[in-house]
Amino acid sequence: MTRQFNLRMLPFTLIAAVLAAGAASWAQDKKADEPKPIVLPKDPKAVVLSYDPGAGGFIRKGEAPYLKIQGDGSVTVTNLHDGAKKEAKLTAKELDDLLRFVIVDKKFFDLTEKKIQAAINEAAAKGPFIAIGGAGTAKITVEANGKKHEVSFRGASAYLQAYPKAEVLPLFVAVEKRLNDYAIGVAKGK
Repeated sequence: MTRQFNLRMLPFTLIAAVLAAGAASWAQDKKADEPKPIVLPKDPKAVVLSYDPGAGGFIRKGEAPYLKIQGDGSVTVTNLHDGAKKEAKLTAKELDDLLRFVIVDKKFFDLTEKKIQAAINEAAAKGPFIAIGGAGTAKITVEANGKKHEVSFRGASAYLQAYPKAEVLPLFVAVEKRLNDYAIGVAKGK
């Protein structure tokens, strides 16, 4: 017994095939859009993010780093001038969002002092040339995704004002500003 192909079913068969292919493609796109998880060190007390603005022309009394965030979300801010400590706690989602901002949005693992300096040098070659005085050397350290990366730079925000088009410099300054703003909030008890 042979089966005959029913031509009246052809449009429905084509529509079903197109819908199935579209659903598979949508599922793949949806999976690709999902952010990769940020993997923290196994030790919940490990410092996963730290920020220190540097002394910047004064005698420091508080120990470095100014801001310290551990894998369990514990936060410590140490006052630069008197050493007083304030503590806070980030939820797992808040910590993930902060690390995602630093690592993914601002590409922190790709930043280096050398790249920042090269961007400033290139911008300065077009004028004007400036010198920074009295600024601290900011140091940001991140440990996540099996990597530990540290970037230090002196006067980055001042250089950004002079050279707003300097590549990579805005990335470092954005991270520095967000961490500093967060630390100020913790210090004020917010």
